[in-house]
Amino acid sequence: MFSTAPPATRSARPALILIVALIALLSVLLPAQRADAHPSGTTGVFVTIQSDAVDVEMQIQKAGFVAATGYDIDTDQAELDAISDNLMTFILNRVTVSDETSTLQAEVTEAPQFQTVNGEDAIVTTLRFTDGARPITGEVTLTDDFIIDVVPAHQVYVALVSDWSNGQVAEGDPQVVGVLGGGVTQVVLERTEQTPLHGFLAVVWLGMLHIAEGTDHLLFLATLLIVAPSFAVRARRWGYSWQQPIPLRRAIGRAALIITSFTAGHLVTLALVSLGLISFPTKPIETLVAVSIVVAGIHAVKPLMPRGELLIAGVFGLVHGTAFATTILDLNLGFGEKLIAILGFNVGVELAQLCVAVLVLPLLIWLSHARAYGAFRIVVAVSAIVAAAAWVIAIQTDGETVLQPVFDGIAANPVVFYLGLVVLVGLPWFFTRNRRVEAEPGR
Repeated sequence: MFSTAPPATRSARPALILIVALIALLSVLLPAQRADAHPSGTTGVFVTIQSDAVDVEMQIQKAGFVAATGYDIDTDQAELDAISDNLMTFILNRVTVSDETSTLQAEVTEAPQFQTVNGEDAIVTTLRFTDGARPITGEVTLTDDFIIDVVPAHQVYVALVSDWSNGQVAEGDPQVVGVLGGGVTQVVLERTEQTPLHGFLAVVWLGMLHIAEGTDHLLFLATLLIVAPSFAVRARRWGYSWQQPIPLRRAIGRAALIITSFTAGHLVTLALVSLGLISFPTKPIETLVAVSIVVAGIHAVKPLMPRGELLIAGVFGLVHGTAFATTILDLNLGFGEKLIAILGFNVGVELAQLCVAVLVLPLLIWLSHARAYGAFRIVVAVSAIVAAAAWVIAIQTDGETVLQPVFDGIAANPVVFYLGLVVLVGLPWFFTRNRRVEAEPGR
């Protein structure tokens, strides 16, 4: 039997059938894609393990909250307050923390608040898990199936802020230790050894890193130390001028006094701010840190007063101590742990400062016996002032300093930088050193 349809029509039928099938398939898949694209959001969980408590801060994106609970609320604190009790009941029934001894009891330490997190509306609340006053022992297990029991695509990022007794403290962003979702609802935080000594040693190292990586603090200290091999004397016309060289023991003593004065200043505010007795806004403090470098630079060019570097170190040490305290506050420690952390952090800062002095002061004393030292001191001072001015501009514009690539390069290659400094000191010394003419034999 032969078909009566024209050849062109017969050849078009397979293509037509294929098109119809594709349309049918797309009509099935597209609604599924739209449903899959329903906002699932994320939750950030930040864990701080103290000696006798575990603090858990939850940052729940509003999209995930609405998808899971059905509360289609506006980003309005009054609306959130109206459902706060129900929300916390949800969370307390679905978030648990336990250690090797037992499941810990939860209490709300910070009620839900709307905040903007990574550009998204989020509900932020904090829980504390304890079992009386007994210490937290062994590994800590966090279970969280809030939202992900209803919206499996929702992801919960669990990050460890600090674990003092286990020696885990870090500056900067907390370390992500697990991601919950897709059927995973539990993360175990392993803890090898829990003693206060681990926390103390960890925060000592943190203090050393803070100086090693803090270009502003290093530059302030270096600008103060550069006048250590000199002494301010009254100038012929007005004010004072620098005179060098001075005896070795005196130069070392002046450097020790500068470091001690800086230490006394920053220890006071480090303790007061860390313990919550006083507080200051961040931007003005950052600006004053940069201003301290400018003042130290001006003093290095021309003495503001005899022994003015000691006053500068002490007064602006108060400012630098306030900046240091931010690190302690970010660790979210208990009162007793804060006291130990303040001591340990300060020890770390001092060790780092002594390392800087041991590396830099001999070079400065060496060059102070050459005619080029005055010019070298002025170049360093002016460079510090320029860097500080760039910092002030960056702080006020909420951006990065234009010199950031230079600072990053120095931080990434400290040995190369130090060797370059040795060369920069050695060459001027060689060409401008004070040569003593020895008498010929027989004269």
